[in-house]
Amino acid sequence: MNEAEIVVIGGGVSGLSSAYFLAKAGKNVVVVEKGMVGGEASGRNGGMISERTDEPALIPLALESVRLWTTLEDELGYPTEFIHQGRIQVAVSEEEMGDIFTERDHALHHGISVEQLDPSEISELIPGISGRTLGGLFFANGGHANPQRAVQAFAWAFQDRGGRLYQNTAVTGINVEDDRVTSVETTAGTIAADVVVATAGPQTTLLADMVGLHVPVAPARVEIIATAPLEPLFDIALVGNGLYGRQAARGNLLFGGGAHEWIDVGLTSEPAKPNTPLIRNIARRLAELLPAVADVPVIRSWAGIVEQAPDYMPIIDIPDTPSNYIIVTASAHGFGIAPATGKVVSDLVLQGKSNIDISGLTLNRFSHLTPDWRKKRGWVPAPEHP
Repeated sequence: MNEAEIVVIGGGVSGLSSAYFLAKAGKNVVVVEKGMVGGEASGRNGGMISERTDEPALIPLALESVRLWTTLEDELGYPTEFIHQGRIQVAVSEEEMGDIFTERDHALHHGISVEQLDPSEISELIPGISGRTLGGLFFANGGHANPQRAVQAFAWAFQDRGGRLYQNTAVTGINVEDDRVTSVETTAGTIAADVVVATAGPQTTLLADMVGLHVPVAPARVEIIATAPLEPLFDIALVGNGLYGRQAARGNLLFGGGAHEWIDVGLTSEPAKPNTPLIRNIARRLAELLPAVADVPVIRSWAGIVEQAPDYMPIIDIPDTPSNYIIVTASAHGFGIAPATGKVVSDLVLQGKSNIDISGLTLNRFSHLTPDWRKKRGWVPAPEHP
């Protein structure tokens, strides 16, 4: 039987960050990933990194993560393509303008630096922005990074610290004795463990069921489009017209946003990720937001599978039983907050508590939910059409 002090289930950015900081602390860590690292949302998202002002429980993690991202390449020793030029949020409707005012007030309330912009100031920062733009906000501490490079950087740095990474290795069972996890069953054999960290994204609920827990998350497919490369237009992370995105180092505009496509997932199978009508919807809204590039072709698109908790917020917790099973589910915030998430998990394993406030992210906030909560909300897969 293979052995490790800590088994991390899931090779996405949350799992690899957690594994890295634990390995850095001298722990014997194994990561098991059913596919390839970053194969789901961690390597397929928009790469946005920002302070969150609209969700108070997330602010401590977000603030610490922005700070950590600024030195992460030096920390890991590999490139992430992090650009710390800020985030701009624009409004193209009166409804969005109301959101701008609310976001501004939240930021000021929590001591976060924010600057309100008028349309002319936005045009200077984002050439070709829509003339419909009514106003916006500039967050100096925002930024963006390359998801594929960042995930791989964590994976390589983890292995450099002596960590073991098993890709294409699915978890098939978790053994519990006397209210503690004793081992993890995988397609490559059994791994004995002192602590298990479950960072399995869309599979979170399926794994929790194995240890007698109910963790309410719903898997959903989210999609990103990439345009043909352009000359440099802006290096700021941009949010507006229901979209979020950035211009990549190679000039492509990478944008996503839109309704979730609720799906179901299995423990070992890969969910389908075809292009959908949502791609056309994203492209249309991008053309509305940046009419100057409306004729630039979309050359590719991709999808990742995220998990959403009922309140759209992460869950990070150690339940009473099993007492050595750490739940980490990012609820679609995972990439931006990954460095701080890894620090939190390391703190929980090493000292039983976190140095970063996660009091608003515990599992017990969902104690009132009934098992059919997804059906009641309509968070279920749409019927397949022939």
